[in-house]
Amino acid sequence: MNRRIRFVLVMGTATLGLFAPQSLRAQTCQDEESMVADYKKSISDLAASVKKESLEEFERAYHRKSCLTKLTLSLGIVGGAADCFNKAAEDPATPKDQVATHKAKGESYTKLKDKLSHYRDALKSTEAGKDAKALIEKIDLTG
Repeated sequence: MNRRIRFVLVMGTATLGLFAPQSLRAQTCQDEESMVADYKKSISDLAASVKKESLEEFERAYHRKSCLTKLTLSLGIVGGAADCFNKAAEDPATPKDQVATHKAKGESYTKLKDKLSHYRDALKSTEAGKDAKALIEKIDLTG
């Protein structure tokens, strides 16, 4: 009896594995996309709060390091989303009507990654707290 149950479980899992790759890839890309949205919101919220602070408050709250950390983490997440959509666009199992959408999203995330990289590198290179605060205030991740 136990042997039959194990057999059914193993075969069921194997069968699902054969039919599920496309749906799993789509789910993975959606998960990546939601993480990107969360990080974009977090960085935008930080930029908005920095705008309201004085220079002393900015330096005391370590917002420069916080922003650098968020930018660095978001680069990995955005890169993962871009790769996911690019792979989905190249996958022969992807329905033809979704290929163009996946390509567009992959390109969009690649552009966002470049923008985030630019902000991170600029923030790393600033030495004065005043310049770092001004740079963070200018962060715009829309579009």
